[in-house]
Amino acid sequence: MLLLAFGLMAACSNLDSDIEKEPFDGATEGGVLILCQGNLNAGNATLSYYNPDTRTVENGVFQRANGGAKLGDTGQSVALHGDRVYVAMENSGIVWVLNAATFQVEGKLTVGQTEHMVNPRYIHFLDSPDGRLPSTKAYITDLYSPYITVFNPWTMEYVSSISTGQTASQGHCSTEQMVQYGDYVFTNCWSYSNKILVIDTRRDEVCDSLVLGAIQPKSMVVDARGKLWVITDGGYFTADSSFGDNIPHLYRIDAATLTVELDQALDTDEANVFLATNPARDVLYVINNDVYRMSITDSHLPVRPFIEAERDNKGRRHYLYAMGVDPHNGEIYLADAVDYSQSGVVYRYAEDGTLLHSFRVGITPCGFAFK
Repeated sequence: MLLLAFGLMAACSNLDSDIEKEPFDGATEGGVLILCQGNLNAGNATLSYYNPDTRTVENGVFQRANGGAKLGDTGQSVALHGDRVYVAMENSGIVWVLNAATFQVEGKLTVGQTEHMVNPRYIHFLDSPDGRLPSTKAYITDLYSPYITVFNPWTMEYVSSISTGQTASQGHCSTEQMVQYGDYVFTNCWSYSNKILVIDTRRDEVCDSLVLGAIQPKSMVVDARGKLWVITDGGYFTADSSFGDNIPHLYRIDAATLTVELDQALDTDEANVFLATNPARDVLYVINNDVYRMSITDSHLPVRPFIEAERDNKGRRHYLYAMGVDPHNGEIYLADAVDYSQSGVVYRYAEDGTLLHSFRVGITPCGFAFK
């Protein structure tokens, strides 16, 4: 591990400098927010702001904008809604809301304000079906609680909880990412599970579910044809644990009927698996060690990768941890956690796969939001 760390530091020596120390004056209208998870129980999660026009990165912007205050322990996800930024801090049990221009705190929702929230994971904003009305309702998934929290994203007030009906496995009742199809929200039960739940947003209740043949659905998207794509990570098969087989699967599911149309076993994953689409939602990007690109009408993942993960001077592949696609221009952002203890790296690619820029951020970059 030590040799790997030295090799990766050498490979990244031409990247932008580490964490900025100066006060942060605010963001421009555009740009990319990058949440960095930090280390569990270390309280060192950070938020970075990247300006693609000037190719500059501002690290630690939450702390700099809020008088030295820290985000908390274990950043999980970041989302933009209107002129606000929402950050879910899993181990701290907090959802922050920030001003999108200044990154100053405007409110928060904590475990103590809700009935069932324990470890918040992801946030989904429920706009009107035609997209004309701003959302006054949002959902928060959870790692340990068998409930999804409903709250008002403008007032940051707790509204209610949705029972998922799950029983704990290894102590977890996980719900994760959320995607919407009409009046229905799909959420994947990741940790020690193999379920997709369907939530009727009109009644705020689980109305259906789908059990997958593979373990741990990790990431989901809905494409332009109304197909739900799901990638599983296969669990954690090691010498000391027999849960799962460590073989990811890629699924295409008809969102209207919950019919599985495609099930492809992928290469054993060495890193995180992840899905994203281009802005038109007719192209799928898949992290499975490297990055693959396929049309939503294709019947299998291509043999050759679209973007190969960086390798150290020993030829060992870097571990890609997350991915985001800019909805305005289709540019692709990949997060490299390096060794999960030093500053991570973000790679920015053009839509054709050309590397445009790479830069350092905080420890373990895990999520992107595009202003």
